[in-house]
Amino acid sequence: MATAGPRSNRSSERKSIRQKQGRRKSNLMKKAREYSKMCEVDVCVGIRFRETGQVFILSADISGFWEFLGSHLVCSQTRVI
Repeated sequence: MATAGPRSNRSSERKSIRQKQGRRKSNLMKKAREYSKMCEVDVCVGIRFRETGQVFILSADISGFWEFLGSHLVCSQTRVI
């Protein structure tokens, strides 16, 4: 029976880490939306992955107060949620 090599283990570790990061990001965004609705406040959350430079922004903002933030971020990989 063949065993998985060290390369396979590293690959599965990286996949596990990415999955955990994805879940945490989703939960953070969900909590920010809930907080915005529950407390009737404007919320802006920004996440930037240092390794890739990817930026995710949640702007739960009816008033438009946080709109300036998106225009100041000069990044081709910015994704507004």
